[in-house]
Amino acid sequence: MRLFQIFTRLLIVAGCLFVGLSQAQTAEPVTSPAATVQAPEPPRSPASATVAPASVPRSPAAAPTALKDPTAAIKTAAILLAGQQPVTGLPPAIAESPRWAAFAKEVTANWTRYNQKIAEPMSQWALAELSGISNTVFYPFSGPDFVTVHQLFPTAQRYVMMAMQNAERPLDLANIAPDLLEPSLGVLTSAWQHFGENGFYVTEYLEKYLYSTRANIGASTFIVSFLSLQGFEIERVVPIQVAADGTLQEMSPDTPRWRSVRIQASKQGKPIIIDYLKIDLSNAGLQATPENLMLINTLTTNPVLFKAASHLPQNVGFNVIANQVLAQSPLIVQDETGLSYSTLIRAHQVALFGKFVVAHHAFTSYHTDLAKAFAQRSDIKPLNFRFGYFKDGNYALMVAVRK
Repeated sequence: MRLFQIFTRLLIVAGCLFVGLSQAQTAEPVTSPAATVQAPEPPRSPASATVAPASVPRSPAAAPTALKDPTAAIKTAAILLAGQQPVTGLPPAIAESPRWAAFAKEVTANWTRYNQKIAEPMSQWALAELSGISNTVFYPFSGPDFVTVHQLFPTAQRYVMMAMQNAERPLDLANIAPDLLEPSLGVLTSAWQHFGENGFYVTEYLEKYLYSTRANIGASTFIVSFLSLQGFEIERVVPIQVAADGTLQEMSPDTPRWRSVRIQASKQGKPIIIDYLKIDLSNAGLQATPENLMLINTLTTNPVLFKAASHLPQNVGFNVIANQVLAQSPLIVQDETGLSYSTLIRAHQVALFGKFVVAHHAFTSYHTDLAKAFAQRSDIKPLNFRFGYFKDGNYALMVAVRK
């Protein structure tokens, strides 16, 4: 009996040792995702974002697969959103989609039309009329219109865009839920048809794109599409927010809904950063968020672009940002929907381009002063591309340089 008790105890001890060894072998030796959420890594340049230290060997089991690599996934997503085929071929679901071919055709056709009618002449105009900007450009009321600000300021290193639409994650067509693929391709096809014709997105349509399906097609989807079509390679995409001190702070990629986003990309070795922020730029919106007001005060010291801004900068309810731009910006490029001509000429030399008789029919009460200037000044230069709202075939553009 005593021998039996001893033998039983030995079996129990051996079992405990086996369980302890098994747990030690399966424990995860790296930092958990929850730990990285609380302390997001600082911004990295696009060049360094994808380079792993050569001195840290990793076993084959630890190497990420293409599907789990966020950099590879966003590059593939950008290529697909541009209506193009990745080098690895189309994902099976997309290859079998009845709408893919129509979507790809619309992207190609409308991007070609946009380039020929708007982008190429705009780039040539900017080369002749705007000095090279190497730092930051601020584009309030932008929507996802990255192409315009990049065509006008191709040498900038950073573009800060602000609008009222959520950024959301860039749409990943390769991994989207099967029931969302077809409706999402339908939404994107419609969006390209409108952009190819107008050269900008109508605000009410952007709201429709965001909420028409559960895919949440936000501003980042269109920005990433433009980057890919312009030959950029996407390096990194993360959500951001405005910190209490007015600086921008990166957030965890696991954040459920992305209001604002930072996109890092490169082209021919040149890195750029696009910060798109969902911010209410009205007086009430800025006064309710002191951190946003501090950010605006910093950004308005840079060149500013206004385009298709619904004449909001001329509205008394938006005079906080308007006054900041007037007081601080060294260069303002705008159509008639930006700052009023009368206030602009007080501290700036203003060059006029194109033709202006009357504002768009939705805003007829605005800019009688600008119409008078176009009628009286003899130094107005021509404009051979569409810029902003359609006004009887006429488009106006102003370049204001601080005196």
